[in-house]
Amino acid sequence: MPGGVADASTPLPADAPRGFSPRSLITGAAAALAVVLYLGLGTATLPLMDRDEPRFAEASREMLASGDWIVPRLNGNHRFDKPPLIYWMQAACLRVLGPTELATRLPSVACAALTALVTGLWATRMAHARAGLLAAAILLTCPQFYVHAHLAVADMAMILFFVIASWCGWELLRPGRGRLAADGWFWGLVVALGMGFLAKGPVAWLPVVPLAWARRQMRAAPARPERARAWEIAVALVAVLGIVGAWGIPALAQTRGEYWNVGMGKHVVARSVGVMEGHGLKGWLGYLGSLPFYVLTFPLGFLPWSPLLIRSLCLQRPWRDTSIPIHARYLLGGAALVFVVFTLVRTKLPHYTLPAFPLLAVWLAVQLDREGIPARRLARIAGGAALVLALLAGIILPWVSSRLVARELQRVATPLIRPGCAVATVGFGEPSVYWYLRPDDGPWVRHLADEAEAEAFLRSPGPRLVVVSDPSRADALAARVPGLRRANASGWSPVNGRRVGLSLLAGGQP
Repeated sequence: MPGGVADASTPLPADAPRGFSPRSLITGAAAALAVVLYLGLGTATLPLMDRDEPRFAEASREMLASGDWIVPRLNGNHRFDKPPLIYWMQAACLRVLGPTELATRLPSVACAALTALVTGLWATRMAHARAGLLAAAILLTCPQFYVHAHLAVADMAMILFFVIASWCGWELLRPGRGRLAADGWFWGLVVALGMGFLAKGPVAWLPVVPLAWARRQMRAAPARPERARAWEIAVALVAVLGIVGAWGIPALAQTRGEYWNVGMGKHVVARSVGVMEGHGLKGWLGYLGSLPFYVLTFPLGFLPWSPLLIRSLCLQRPWRDTSIPIHARYLLGGAALVFVVFTLVRTKLPHYTLPAFPLLAVWLAVQLDREGIPARRLARIAGGAALVLALLAGIILPWVSSRLVARELQRVATPLIRPGCAVATVGFGEPSVYWYLRPDDGPWVRHLADEAEAEAFLRSPGPRLVVVSDPSRADALAARVPGLRRANASGWSPVNGRRVGLSLLAGGQP
């Protein structure tokens, strides 16, 4: 079946050895550098956004400072929200590049570039190089993927290992594979599942489901894959749990089980059955009303390719046509599983379905290649989308950056902060204060309940700074505590989508 996905009963050609000329290596290196620069546009200038980026960045900085690589901490307190891989990656970059926005986002940029590379290589194995280039281009020009490549959060690391696990599973479906325990793709799957869990928890194990289903469907095929033995499955399970347990057992022992209770109980189970941080609709009517959420958000996040994807799906009708090759159904089934799981989950955010994007990019690239759509047309679509995204990152993001309250707060507060300065807030709880205001040598940022606590804090000995969200509170404190220095900062807050005005009161200064 030239240019397409082979059926389970169609033997695939043996892997042919390929050489690499100096020219091809130089071309590949230049392309990789261009992709990294494209994905990294704006990452060094944009302040840490929303709630999550400052939390991850500061927890990584504290991990590096404390030397405790087992249990992350945020503002001196345990942070059990995610497994540790993203903190390890960010802390390593912080050690080399220092405490900068670029250092915290570099792991996401690198993982996004590697995800595009893996996606392209997978499509190349499934069809040929033209499909591989198209699959990588599709992924790199999706707005949802591009945005998350810029964010200092755990998603990109998980997606990288998710697509690696999915690719390894597909390789194990190819006819002519031997015993699983002697197959490198089998062990690649095991490592990807273990590392994926360390990136973002059990969602990284979803690729096991379409793999098990596809192997079961192929049992009647003439060239069916070798049947897995029970001991091989047991070895794989032990190996995956061993990768996770190498960190998880010390973490559970150190926290007396709290890491599991919060990380799994709150951030997996509770997030699945309840609304967290306003990301979802309350009540049964709200839940039913939120079920079409990804039907509405996915076409926007997968632009400009979503119209072509919908067109190809309507032409193929994989939900009806049982003659579609098993490998194509493996891709679409894996993507559909992601959408079903996160549609049923109560808490919803547009990026939750990002693991499906590489699978859909591979399937769509192969389909468009089979349909014979002119390469020039596809190149114009990809080039136009890349240009728009690059302009947004290179021009719009710097403009937005100058108007964010975090950047203005940092600029105004820096002259007021001395080594060992104690920082507190009244009515302003954004985690950006941990990253931008707390000195490297501490102490931890305190969140004060009212003016009385703020007054006592400012009267204490030593340099100290209070960030106040209400100007009238700041006026009252300035009137009661003599000798304070005052500065103001205002800007747009991405946490609540509003413009906020802050007052900074510094005491104990020379």
